[in-house]
Amino acid sequence: MRGKKLIRTIALLIAFMPLTATTDDAITLKVIMQGLRDSMINVSDGLLTDDFELAITGAAAIAAHPQIPAAQVQLVAAELGSEMPAFKQIDTLVHDLALEIEAAAKSQDHDTAASAYQQMIEGCFACHRSFKERVTAALSPAADPQ
Repeated sequence: MRGKKLIRTIALLIAFMPLTATTDDAITLKVIMQGLRDSMINVSDGLLTDDFELAITGAAAIAAHPQIPAAQVQLVAAELGSEMPAFKQIDTLVHDLALEIEAAAKSQDHDTAASAYQQMIEGCFACHRSFKERVTAALSPAADPQ
């Protein structure tokens, strides 16, 4: 059992190496979102299999995701205008729920972790429904005024 955890930990470290080894120039909102997706899969897998260490690792990665580069924040803010606080509010909600999942998983409280995970998924879907199309368009190369 201990060997499985060690192998899983090493695999997770290797999986996250490219993200941590990239320069700040390589971090984009798209890369961040892909990392969040991968981390959410880890939380889901961990909760489904009662592998709390995997759920903890995934939730911690979500809570500590890289910041959106300032240039991209400016483009998103220009597109969303007065809706930018709502966009930020969802990011804060996801962050807080990730911390709740992490804490619940550490105490092996499956019900609380699963409930927070469900709320997180709902927050992600709400954000995507409200903003994804506009944010993607604002960050597309064709929208870049350079």
